[in-house]
Amino acid sequence: MTRKVETPVPAPAPPAAATPAARNIKIIIANESASFCGAVAKILEPEPFTVLTFNDGKEAFEAVQRVRPDVILLDVALPSMYGFEVCERIRKDPALSAVKIILIAAIYDKTRYKRSPISLYGADDYIEKHHIPDSLVSMIYRYVTDQKPLEKPRGDESVTVSESMVTPQHLDQKEIDAQLDARRQMQAAEEQETVPPTAPPAAAVSSEAHEKAKRLARIIVSDIILYNQAKVEEGVKNGSFYSLLEDDIREGRALYERRVPEEIRKNTSFLDTAFEELIAKKKQELKL
Repeated sequence: MTRKVETPVPAPAPPAAATPAARNIKIIIANESASFCGAVAKILEPEPFTVLTFNDGKEAFEAVQRVRPDVILLDVALPSMYGFEVCERIRKDPALSAVKIILIAAIYDKTRYKRSPISLYGADDYIEKHHIPDSLVSMIYRYVTDQKPLEKPRGDESVTVSESMVTPQHLDQKEIDAQLDARRQMQAAEEQETVPPTAPPAAAVSSEAHEKAKRLARIIVSDIILYNQAKVEEGVKNGSFYSLLEDDIREGRALYERRVPEEIRKNTSFLDTAFEELIAKKKQELKL
């Protein structure tokens, strides 16, 4: 079910040189988790934004066509259409050229937090979930007002471009407390996506666990897409997808086995299906 939240709040003025006065900025948040969308909407609540949330890729794209938002915050692991597909469709439509796209990296391995994607599929930037409370608002203002991003510090490959651009230097205690509270809410929303052990005969629990396993499969595949665009396309073209991306796929499978109970894994093939769907989508896109 799609949940739409509108929160136009004419609260404190944005940072100096951030946005024209009295302008209402339209934001779309697209993430499968309604609780995650709610947590991000709350972070944006003090700003003069109108926020709409969607939990499905196809519906999010249709909303972009209809609403023409200033910014879409786009999860890369959306159902029905992956985030990269939504991104590419937006970029192919000249009528949507003004829409700024910020990808939410669905990073499943915290050791990757310092990796920068080679390609953003036409998006303007990406943000990792742990940076949303402290960086998202300033990132939105920067892109809406066409402020140029700061350059990545030379010689420090461990810092992503997004981090160097938007990390605030001075926060008062109230702002720090607000960010900590936002992080707690986002962590709680993230924990709701953890696949629980099934408890037969509770069919509802089993169904929920299956949906979370499917979600995790999409996250793993999305992460591989985001960080390996050239290899993905080469592998699809040459029929060498699984060998070319062997290390990433092995890592993804190991995570899937750790996070998904055996009773679900032995009766389903969600991860294999997600890989095959990706290959099919890419073949169609590449006209193979």
